[in-house]
Amino acid sequence: MVLLLALTATGAAPLGAQAPPWRLVADGDTVAWAPLRPVPADSAEAAAAHALAYLQGQGFLLARIDSAAVGDGLPTLFATRGPRPVVADLRLTGTAALDAEAFLDTAETRAGRPYDPAALDRDLDALLVRYERLGYPLAQVRPALTLIPAGEAPAVDIALRVVEGRMLRLLGVELDGARRTSGRYAARVAGLTPGRALVPYAPADIRADLEATGLFASVGPPSLVLADSGAVVRVPVEEGPPGVFDLVLGYLPPAEGRDGSVVGNGRIELRNLFGGGRLLRLRLVRNPGLASEVEVRAADPFVLGLPLSLEGAFDGYTQDSTFARSRFRAEVGYGLAPGLALLASVSREQVEPGFFGAQTVEGRPRVAASRAVFGGVGLRYRRLDHPFAPRRGLWVEALVEQGLKRRSLPADTAGFAEPVSVRQQRLLAAGRLFVPLLRRQSLVVGGEASVLLGGRAAGGDAPAVYDEGDLFRFGGAASLRGYDEDRFAGRVVARALAEVRYRLDRTSFAFAFADLGYLDRPPLPGLAAETSWLPGYGAGVQYATPLGLVTVTYALSPDLGPSEGKVHVGLSVGL
Repeated sequence: MVLLLALTATGAAPLGAQAPPWRLVADGDTVAWAPLRPVPADSAEAAAAHALAYLQGQGFLLARIDSAAVGDGLPTLFATRGPRPVVADLRLTGTAALDAEAFLDTAETRAGRPYDPAALDRDLDALLVRYERLGYPLAQVRPALTLIPAGEAPAVDIALRVVEGRMLRLLGVELDGARRTSGRYAARVAGLTPGRALVPYAPADIRADLEATGLFASVGPPSLVLADSGAVVRVPVEEGPPGVFDLVLGYLPPAEGRDGSVVGNGRIELRNLFGGGRLLRLRLVRNPGLASEVEVRAADPFVLGLPLSLEGAFDGYTQDSTFARSRFRAEVGYGLAPGLALLASVSREQVEPGFFGAQTVEGRPRVAASRAVFGGVGLRYRRLDHPFAPRRGLWVEALVEQGLKRRSLPADTAGFAEPVSVRQQRLLAAGRLFVPLLRRQSLVVGGEASVLLGGRAAGGDAPAVYDEGDLFRFGGAASLRGYDEDRFAGRVVARALAEVRYRLDRTSFAFAFADLGYLDRPPLPGLAAETSWLPGYGAGVQYATPLGLVTVTYALSPDLGPSEGKVHVGLSVGL
């Protein structure tokens, strides 16, 4: 006997309150089941048809309904499941663009295994995804099951008939609900090229790429709008604010004869200028000790529509009357793969000593006036599941720079009146790994490192010489929590961090953290060399409010008591 079956649904929709319930007892066990649609209590025949479809959808293709009991109580069906068949054969027909054998080698459903409808559904989804990536998003799969009863060991033959459809040409990308963002920018972000074959078409990846830009409050599932000459990818979106204002304030309690003080920084950022994802940022920082910093940055992610990003920046830093440093920097990035870019940078830097920095100590100034040019190459990788509160993903960036610095020494410093040229190398690296732990918990691990090498006179063998204008600043809410802002300066500064987060909603979470910093400071005029390990720890919360995203952090170090921690409060407001 050979019985041809159609593939059925594997679950049942719950009934509304007005629908009489039916109880299903299979092999003596009550089954959590309800008819696919309301069935009157006196219609045992209709209920039996739904129950049989349900059991076959669970893989019991030989199931039968034995009897029904309507009576005055709960209407009940009695059934026998029968043995679960094994797969006799699985084959594909109608495949031309796809390697059928390669797919069958990876399928969960295989000859000799018990028939599992859920596994077959996953195989069908995987098959359609393969066709989408090959440029056939209209492909259809029509399964047919042939049951071969054989006593205690029945078998089922599964044939998957594929209708591949036609390869589509991409006409463009439409953002349904967007007023500022252009479809061309969305296509570039998703790696799609209008006018070419829609290969690959991966809706989940398109959605994730658009979410990763941080320009949208929400991104819906993409869909295809067909036309005679191709198809349009339509994505429902809700745009986020075109700009953001960030304010971070910190309170440093009294310590070592110093009064308590408020420090902080502010940032104004315009995103998505002219609908192309361009960025303009202004950032101001006020730190203790009359230190201040200004940053201006402009970036274009796709220059002339090419997979090239261009960024220009100006940084200015002033340390009381010790020195002032300015830097002009340009960076070009070339996209190698989704989330991966090759970087090239060039910068021109200048250091001018202040009144205190120009003073001579041990035959040389505390800070020498200098001019430098650096060039560098690096890599950047960023793939996160959420731009502001990721739970899964990785970002890492590394940059190696080579530069030539010319120091101008006053005539009264050991007789050196001419500029001294030195070659320097810098290594800058940072990264974060986000790992989900439980339903709401996640772990963040990572760190940053900045290393300065060189400092010898070009063509000479004299020991490397550094001053404070060469070194990296370190400490504070953005680098080493639990310490004063920019408290340390070193030739090598690094931090390792671990953070456990408890998710409150999509963008809100509470967290506890531990930092471990490392500082290597060479001998400076008036200061001996120093090497230190610097632990920090604390807790905080990031919470989405109607006003904006609020972040509060309380950080400690071993030198601080529980009531002397560093408090930082941040507010990010959409413009």
